Parts: sequence; C-alpha cells; structure tokens
Amino acid sequence: MQDRIEQEAHGEKMKGLSEHLEAIANSYVADPKMIAEYLQFASKFYSYSPNNAMLIYAQNPAAAFVASFQAWKDQGHMVRRGEKGMKIFVPNPVTLLTGKDGKGKTLKEATKEEKELIKAGKIKTTKKLYFRMGHVFDIAQTNVPFEDYPKILAPGVASVKHAELAKRLKEYIGEHVCKVVDEQPSGARLRGSYSSYENMIRMSPALQDTAYLSTLTHELGHALMHQKTELSTLEKEFQADAFSIMMHKELALEISDERKEHLANTFDGLKNVVEIDSSKCIPEGMEKEDYLASQYRELLVGSLKEVHTTYSEHVPAILEYIKSYEKVVATELITTGQTPTR
Repeated sequence: MQDRIEQEAHGEKMKGLSEHLEAIANSYVADPKMIAEYLQFASKFYSYSPNNAMLIYAQNPAAAFVASFQAWKDQGHMVRRGEKGMKIFVPNPVTLLTGKDGKGKTLKEATKEEKELIKAGKIKTTKKLYFRMGHVFDIAQTNVPFEDYPKILAPGVASVKHAELAKRLKEYIGEHVCKVVDEQPSGARLRGSYSSYENMIRMSPALQDTAYLSTLTHELGHALMHQKTELSTLEKEFQADAFSIMMHKELALEISDERKEHLANTFDGLKNVVEIDSSKCIPEGMEKEDYLASQYRELLVGSLKEVHTTYSEHVPAILEYIKSYEKVVATELITTGQTPTR
C-alpha cells in the first residue's frame, strides 16, 4: 500500500516537471528570440540534455556550474544547509523480465532463483529507460571558496584579439574538420558558406576580424552537423545558428541583434513549414492547435539535441587548442617583459 502511494506521488511530481518543461518549450516557440538567451546559457551546460538545460535555466538563469548533492560531496564540497535544489530529469535504466509465475517484474524484484536462471540464460531480460526526478545545485549553493571557482568553472578563452582567435579556429578546422578558403562564396552578399559536396568552408575576404570569427563559427556548425544529412535548408540554418551562438559565449563574442533576429526568423520559417505540412497529419480527435504545439516543441528540442551533442563532442577540444595558443602568447610576453592587454 505504501509503495503504491509513493509511486503515485512520484508520478505526480514527474507529471508536474513534464508540464513545467512543456510550458518552457512553448514560451520559446512563441517567442523564438528567447532561444538565443537560452543558448548562451546552455553553452555552460552542453553535457546536459536540452530538456534539463531548459529546466536549469528556468529555475536559475545565473547558474554557473551545477552538480548533484552526491557529486559535490564526492569532490570534497558540501551543499549549504537549507539550499533548494533545481529539479531535472535523471535517466533510470531498468531491467525487466517475466518471472516464473508469468508476471512481469524488474530485476530488483526477481527472486534469487530467477536471478540464477537469468545468469544461466534461461530467463530473458529487456532494458527500458525510465526517468526519475533528481536535483542539482549550483556552485554558489555550496561551500566552495570563491577563489577556487576558476578551477571548477574552467572558463572559455580569455580576451584574445578576434583576429588571433579567428586564425587559431581556422587552423583547427583545417586540421580536424574540413578545408577553409578565403574566397567570395557564390552570392555577393554571402559572408560564408559550407559545401557538403566539397567538404569546404568559403569565407568572404571582405570580412573584418570580429565578423570573420562570428561567421566562421556558423559555418563550422554546418561542417560538423551537415556533411551528410537530409535536413531541410531551414533546419540546417537553425542548427548552425544555435551552434554559433553557443560558441559566441565561449569566445566572449557579443551576440548581435541581427544574429538573434536571424535565429528567430529561421525558427518561424520552420514553424510555417510544419503548419503547411500538418493538414494531412493531424490525428483524428486532436485539435490542430494542440497538434501544432506538440510538433513545434518536438522540432525545437530535436534540433537542439543535435546541437548539444555536436557541441559536447567537438568544442572542448577546440577550446583547448585555442588555449594552448594563449599559453604560448603569455610565455612570450613574460619572456620579452611585455604586459598582456585585457
């Protein structure tokens, strides 16, 4: 009886968290300009799923580094008494089986005899991924001394000049991703382009340092995610914009209103396509408005999931590459007696 009550209470909590997440996603869909703000925040939390990053941002937009109570404890730190954790979804893989009595159960519920039969291969098991509600705490909620923050936060690159950053990023892309050439892309107004056929980025020679660096992060997003893909042009643009904005945060680049506007307009274009295509897909008995809302959320989270995954796979190495250049510059300045500029 007690187990059933606890399960029902847990179910209600999970339902509430899911509804909260749905409301957050709906707010981004309604005002796509908000997505840019989320992406800047998400650059610090790319190891979390888009769903969890959205939840963390909604609960504490100032969060800098989060971990579970146990994770902080394992690092030798403690969450301060009275601090309230941020709710997130925690993956909970469960092993399922059919017991000797013919009833379905989890491995935890299996008898000793059934577990032996499982080891012997006489009872088959399957795995299913469920989610439970967990809590994480920001570094500001712990007893970590402020002077130790830099060791944990591992900030992005320092204020290296944009020309130097662009040069270093271009070198990395050329060595690890694809060729980068400085020649005007097809179309006089284009700042840059990526050709999946040639696996090559073209950058307009007319771009100044900051614009060059900003455009290069966008085309890098294309090169990493869209070499082989069946996505529409609009969805590719949205993902490349999202990836670029996350990199802007790491490179201390200001995100222009123009970039935010482009991201918002691209997502609005995607919504229009979904609405046009929806006329033949709405399930019987479901209101068009509800169906469209669910499709918009699925489109948003699905695209962001690809961006998060790509970011986590590649950007840490890119930042290390750039930081190694910073160390060389700092050493040279010390050797020559110069003072680094900030």
